Amino acid sequence: MRVLHLIPSISPLRGGPSQAVLAMVAALRQQGVDASILTTNDHGPGVQPAMPLGRWHEQEALGQAVPVLAFGRWNPPVRALREFAIAPGFSRWLGSHAGGYHFVHVHALFSCTTSLGMAQLRRQRVPYILRTIGQLNRWSLVQSRSRKQLFLKLVDRANLQGARALHFTSEAEREEAGDLHFATPSFVLPLGVPAPPGLSLRHQLVGNTALPTRLLFLSRLHPKKQLPNLFDALAVLKQYHPAKLWQLDIAGDGDPEYLQHLQHHCNALGLAAQVKWHGFVAGAAKQALLQTADWFVLPSVSENFGIAAAEALMACTPVVLSPGVALAADVHAAQAGLVCEPTVEALASCLEQCLEPPSLQMREAARQLAEQQFSWSSISRRLMGHYEIALRG
Repeated sequence: MRVLHLIPSISPLRGGPSQAVLAMVAALRQQGVDASILTTNDHGPGVQPAMPLGRWHEQEALGQAVPVLAFGRWNPPVRALREFAIAPGFSRWLGSHAGGYHFVHVHALFSCTTSLGMAQLRRQRVPYILRTIGQLNRWSLVQSRSRKQLFLKLVDRANLQGARALHFTSEAEREEAGDLHFATPSFVLPLGVPAPPGLSLRHQLVGNTALPTRLLFLSRLHPKKQLPNLFDALAVLKQYHPAKLWQLDIAGDGDPEYLQHLQHHCNALGLAAQVKWHGFVAGAAKQALLQTADWFVLPSVSENFGIAAAEALMACTPVVLSPGVALAADVHAAQAGLVCEPTVEALASCLEQCLEPPSLQMREAARQLAEQQFSWSSISRRLMGHYEIALRG
């Protein structure tokens, strides 16, 4: 089976959903599927200068070479139009070559690359499924509302209706998308996370009060993640438990102005000595943070999946999630962490419990949940089954 994956960006700066496509395609190739990626050189606010353009090259994921074809992205010079970035080479290539694939898996809508790409697929009668990456969630739909309404009116409503299936990564995501009343078939299949090569000795040091409790926030720095509430909650803890030792590691990047706002807010609360800013991390540095943390914290208002939380679980690190993170229900059921509302008061009360390291039982529950639900080998086999169903139409 030849399967093409369409996505506007595979840049790590675009967060977990973009990076997950590389691992997804690698896992499919390990199952014998001839899978590849068509994308652009989008790299957050800029472009990836070192990415080869207009020719196939390979990127590594899960120890597997992944074929990638990228084309240059062009942003309109007018600021108000920058969300309408286009990639003419992407569209031309897809128009000429889409018919050579049995199936196309599209990741994201409300984008000129994928939205116009799906319109081409419909015209050529090439079957496709669409992973909505949370863009049909209620919170997401009110962000850049005018642009999304325009896309829906012009092309994406037809794209959603023309898909063989919609791919959601959680039941909560599918339920929220149900507000739009599309009759398109759908399935729920989470993203996977790779198993780390080994675990830190810190996981054997439960109860050692000489070490500060390490909290980890690892995600894009975006207002929906609600970091200011986390800072305010930690300031409350510092006031009522001044003798307790803790450290917050923040790993991620985002808009420079927003980063400056976050740092100013943190410093104004007197937390500078206990908060460490790591910037964007990947590879061994990322795994080290995940494995040496006592708790992973994500008080986001809305996450259709929460891949960084799944990575923390795989590293035996329990998580503290808001109900808006789709994994929260599974974490609560498995007792693999804590779930609380993302208000300052609720976070402070929840984090008070986190001033002590989690038990070994909770760490084991975290890893067991990740291995059972988020291993790429299992997910890729299930995804192939969904492809076969969709191909039968």
